[in-house]
Amino acid sequence: MISFLLVPWVPLLTVWIALVIQELALPFAAWSVFRPDLVLICLFYWRLYRSDLCGPVLAFMVGLLLDIVSGTPLGLNAFSKVVMVILVGHFSIRLRAAEFMHLLPVMMLLVVIDLLIQLLLFSALRGNEFFLPLFFGRPIATMLLMPMVVAILIYIQKSWLEYE
Repeated sequence: MISFLLVPWVPLLTVWIALVIQELALPFAAWSVFRPDLVLICLFYWRLYRSDLCGPVLAFMVGLLLDIVSGTPLGLNAFSKVVMVILVGHFSIRLRAAEFMHLLPVMMLLVVIDLLIQLLLFSALRGNEFFLPLFFGRPIATMLLMPMVVAILIYIQKSWLEYE
């Protein structure tokens, strides 16, 4: 009975754990270029395979929390994560039909779009601060770490959410 009550909170919990690992275990000063976007991987996975439990509201809340923890202007990550979740939801049928290896470049593209949205908004707020290596390192690091994170999320989904 208790596990039935926890089912709606599983995606939020996994995205929150990814946020904690991303922001606290991988400090920005040491991992600025090759820092994977674990939050985006989790939002991508849950929106793709359990869209009933992951929507724009969850992405907005997690984005705001990410803004607070990382110290970026409030709403920057929230807006970009909501756009990413809407994009994944729009193309979810095609993405679910694709093989996993084809999802890796899609994830790289999503990270680049996420960075471009943040760059444009940040430039509008604070002026031009362009950090080119970030556009190469973060998508590659995210793509390389995605199989391991997705394997963990598949295990969580099968053990907690498959009995419904």
